[in-house]
Amino acid sequence: MTIGALAALPIVGDLVKTAGDITKSLAPLAQPFADVAAKALGKMLDQTFEPTQKSVDFSNTQEIGKRTLTF
Repeated sequence: MTIGALAALPIVGDLVKTAGDITKSLAPLAQPFADVAAKALGKMLDQTFEPTQKSVDFSNTQEIGKRTLTF
């Protein structure tokens, strides 16, 4: 037994509607976990990309060809 494309549209529509309803009901339950994960990720990125202070030596004792500045 086969179902034609036009006959299957209501079935597919009902499945999509049910999936949307499930997503709407689960989203509020997942929100606190998403907030905690976002805060943890933000702290990790802040620590990873925290600017560090490095000194640069431009003394005259070095040869001019060896003076480089690396970031």
